[in-house]
This record gives sequence, C-alpha cells and structure tokens, in this order.
Amino acid sequence: MNEDKVFIYPSLGGSYSMNRYFDGLLSGLQENNIAYEVVRPNARGLKAKYIDYILLSRKKRKSKGKHVVISERYAYLVPFMHEDSIVICHDLHTLYPQSKSAKIHQRLYRFFLNRMFRANKVVCVSNHTKSDLLKFMPKFSLHQNLQVIHNGIEPFWAKQTRVETENSMLINLFKHNQILLAVGTDAWYKNNQWSIKLLADLPAEFHFLRIGSFNDSNEHLIQDLGVQHRITRFENLSDLDLKYCYQNSKYLLFPSISEGFGWPALEASLSNCTIISDGAGAISEFFINKKGLTLLNEAKHAVLRKDQNEAKLDYQIWKDQVVKLIG
Repeated sequence: MNEDKVFIYPSLGGSYSMNRYFDGLLSGLQENNIAYEVVRPNARGLKAKYIDYILLSRKKRKSKGKHVVISERYAYLVPFMHEDSIVICHDLHTLYPQSKSAKIHQRLYRFFLNRMFRANKVVCVSNHTKSDLLKFMPKFSLHQNLQVIHNGIEPFWAKQTRVETENSMLINLFKHNQILLAVGTDAWYKNNQWSIKLLADLPAEFHFLRIGSFNDSNEHLIQDLGVQHRITRFENLSDLDLKYCYQNSKYLLFPSISEGFGWPALEASLSNCTIISDGAGAISEFFINKKGLTLLNEAKHAVLRKDQNEAKLDYQIWKDQVVKLIG
C-alpha cells in the first residue's frame, strides 16, 4: 500500500451521515496506522465553503499523498486539488423527480458532479448509487476509475454483547410498551408516512419510538390519525443508547423507497432486531437477496403474530474498507 499521507476534506457542518462517514474513515486510517491530515477552513458559511476551502485546497495541491473529498457536494474542490484525488459519492436523491428539488439546486448539484468527473478516482458507497450516477450522469461510464466501495461499520455494532442504558425514559418505555423503532431523517425517500399509518392500524399496545424528527407534513398526519400519544421522540442519542434501542426493539421500520446505503438497517439487524423493509436501494446489497427482511405488505400480520426474521448479512468494518478506498 502507498505509505503517503492521506488528506481528508470533510463536509463543513455536514449531516449526521456525512459526519459519521468522516469519523469512520478516520477510525479506519488509525487502525491501519496510516498517517492523515484533516484539511478544512476554520470558519463556516458561504465564504468559508466556496472561497477559503478552495484556497486551502490549492495550498495543499503539492502535498504528496491521497486527497479524499468525502462528499460529492464538495467536488468543486477537485480542479484546485492534487491530481491524486478521490471523491466519495453517497446518493443522487437531489436529482430524483420525487425530491421536487428547485431547479437551481439541481443545476448546482450537477455542477458538483461534473467537477467530480475530473477526480482521479470516484467511489460510490453502493451499487445503487453507482447505478443512479450512471443514469443521471451517463458520462461517468467513461470515467477511468469508478468504483463501488461500501461504507464500513464500526466493530461496536458487530459485537453481540448486550448493552445497558442509564436513560430511565428509555428503560420505562421498553418496560411498558411493544416498541416499533424508526431511526433517521425524514427526507422524502424515507417514506415515514407509511410507518405512521402502520402504527394507526395496530392495537394500542404498540408504541412508535422515533429517533429523529418528523417533517411538517408527517406531523400533520400524526395529528389527523390521532396517534400522537403513541409516539415518543428522541434525538442525538449516544451509540450505546441507540444500540440499547435496537437490542430491545422487536422491529425496525425502514420503509425507504431509496437508500444510498442505510446504516440503521444494518446496525439493527446486527443487534437481532427484525427489519421491516422492501430492501429498496442499497439495502438488498448487505441483506443478501433480501433474505431476513419482513416486507412492507407483510408487516401488519408479522407484527401481530410477533414473527421475527434472522438476516444473512454481507458487511465490512472500516479498517478493511479504508484499505480499499485509498489503495
């Protein structure tokens, strides 16, 4: 393996998933004893993103090593970077018609993707993402080094050891309810309205634990269906508390119609929680042939019968994925 330093260009104030990718990448570099440097401006805001970051990238362009941009939304840096650049492409949801993204946002996003084409290596986090990239930007079929390298997962999630929590609210919630769990954002492709409707169609003994918020549309749906008293929300749980939720929930509701990767489904399944999902997007890439998933049209009857499935998973830890990424 090349022993040069790895330069990491993270998102500025990124989403949970972008920050998690960044953390996973660093952990993999550390476990492999690979030297790295995080390159980012100290400030935030538009000036920092589109001026300071570019100037900093130009300053580092003579530094020998791998230069990794962890999101396609920062691929505008590529023309100013070292020639040995790698860009990670996570999903193309902005370009889906269902996203109803403003035209200007779609044009800006395409601008980023066009700059990504100039990277020495483009890494998609799933075959699903690669398929979408080739669909929306066919020119990438001509790219000299387009690869799929799945996100890694931390060893913490793969360990089968039971965990405990000191969060009394969580302890009481699981003690007195049959919990249906949901984890993640409320973007359009997450299809969270399906989960709300399922809850309304189940007996009152079932309670919905939501790790994350709801958008306004789904808040109105909750009120209309009269299930607000059957939903508990948490945000920013520690990994330990989140694993406690996975281990003590019978089902994770994951009805997404597309996923660039889908960490919650993998984490929950590793914690022996049954996944309710049609396996859309990248989910079926680590649930082999969708085996072990409870499909959406089977969900109500499966929950009422308390059926549970055991998945056969295909996944990798960060230590191994980092070697593939920079190799």
